[in-house]
Amino acid sequence: MLAFFNYRQNAYSGRAAAGKAAGIRLPARLQAVAGMVPPGSRVADIGTDHAYLPLYLAGSGRCPRVIAVEAAPGPYRRAVAAVAAAGLQERVEVRLGEGLAPLQPGEVDTVTMAGLGALTQQGILEAGREVRQELKRLILQPQGEAGPLRRYLAATGWYLYNEDLVYEAGHYYIILAASQGTSPTYSDLEWRIGPLLLQRRHPLLRDYLLHKMEKLTAAVRQLAAGRGERAKERLMDLSRQLEEIREVLAWLPGAAKS
Repeated sequence: MLAFFNYRQNAYSGRAAAGKAAGIRLPARLQAVAGMVPPGSRVADIGTDHAYLPLYLAGSGRCPRVIAVEAAPGPYRRAVAAVAAAGLQERVEVRLGEGLAPLQPGEVDTVTMAGLGALTQQGILEAGREVRQELKRLILQPQGEAGPLRRYLAATGWYLYNEDLVYEAGHYYIILAASQGTSPTYSDLEWRIGPLLLQRRHPLLRDYLLHKMEKLTAAVRQLAAGRGERAKERLMDLSRQLEEIREVLAWLPGAAKS
């Protein structure tokens, strides 16, 4: 029996509801990110694209000032235009630059990143150590596998205090919220799936794992024909992950479906 089976079941707190602000209706994944930003935070949104999240945070009054950072000139110009169209130039500042480089240490207390790859987010945090060390919290919605990013946060002095899981347009999105401090020790399975998602028995966890199981099963079928040593090692790893997911699914018979 896995160690986390002994977790006490806690009521799922639910994410903060989000509606319209400055003419912006956020998609579900950005609603979840916005809901984790404490009111009054000084926020920088990295890889802001159209600046939807900064416009919502500032336009709703949740945050007094937001810095929107974009590395690509085209999206940067779109963000500047969107802020001007919303009339929020005094509350949302758009900056052109890579990652955390456009920020000064201590200028903001919260950094959000949504829609960037997990490895890209990790690279941004690693390159911006001076800024990162002065932050109070990170709210991240990574694309791809979140397990390595969770481990990176723990290894660099951050602990997860919240996780959420959102289903939108055929995709599942994980949102991580972390503060500076010592992380608990978790099992490999907990790092991969999400220790707080497991602990709280998130209502979408069962469907998320079934979806993940389908993808792993397809990968196993492809690797089964391989003869190389690396293919065999990968096959063993994926087969082990499938077995672990089966154990978790057996533990979640009453989880709600999406």
